[in-house]
Amino acid sequence: MTTIVVGVDGSEHGAVAVRWAAREAQLRDAELVAVLVWDLFNQRHADGSQRFDPEYDDSHADRALLAALEDALGAEAAASVTRRAVCDVPAQGLLEAAKDADLLVVGARGLGGFRGLLLGSVSQQCLHHASGPIAIVREASEASTGERIVVGVDGSASSRAALRWSVVEGGLRKATVEAVHAWDVPVVYGPVVGTFPYDTSDIERGARELLDEVVDEAVASAGPDAGDVTVERVVSPGGAATTLLGIAEGADLVVIGRRGVGGFERLLLGSVSENIARHAPCPVVVMPPERAGR
Repeated sequence: MTTIVVGVDGSEHGAVAVRWAAREAQLRDAELVAVLVWDLFNQRHADGSQRFDPEYDDSHADRALLAALEDALGAEAAASVTRRAVCDVPAQGLLEAAKDADLLVVGARGLGGFRGLLLGSVSQQCLHHASGPIAIVREASEASTGERIVVGVDGSASSRAALRWSVVEGGLRKATVEAVHAWDVPVVYGPVVGTFPYDTSDIERGARELLDEVVDEAVASAGPDAGDVTVERVVSPGGAATTLLGIAEGADLVVIGRRGVGGFERLLLGSVSENIARHAPCPVVVMPPERAGR
């Protein structure tokens, strides 16, 4: 069975993430697991307060978790969510809870986040070190209509996995998937006299051929799960991050791939993934290549 894990911390951003995760779980007929991570100096109570209690344990955390879920979803919907209280450092606790999940969902900022920062420290750590797919959900996206999914495609294994995931998601949401491939002209060293020395038509033709190949592969791989999803193919000159962010205006979801391996010993994100995760105007799902078949 598909499992979606969502981090809960009692913040407004956390509540938005819970509602987004609940909708995603409903679309995928998935088990939704809500996780509240606590430690000696990070104790949340059912009344919404944060105060130190020497007797605090998992039972107190579970009551706080239930209260946060009821505030976000209502009592009836909250009762159907699997709850898990974890004593650990926040990011590490969430990553461990989600290590076998199909998707980890976190809010862009949690309690204690500085106003103006687009990613809080916990969401940023999870983004860099998650072993599986992760969704970063922002407050402004809660009114999403689910009509446009933008996915970056560069031919890498992670971007192919991102597109396969997006095609299935588009079928579930009845959304249009926009597969975007951005291409750059070669770097020219030294002075350029007259017109640009390269004919870029071959570059653009190669970009279109690559995008066609990846899209066709993703649709075929999704099979019946894709439903009647429409995939639009967008080839555009320019930097990948700038292009994707521009096209993502008004979108409901951006999906991108990432390279690397899991674990705290290595950072996973490249500059494009980092920029998209920080600046996209809607939820972002970051997909690793190792989960391509899930």
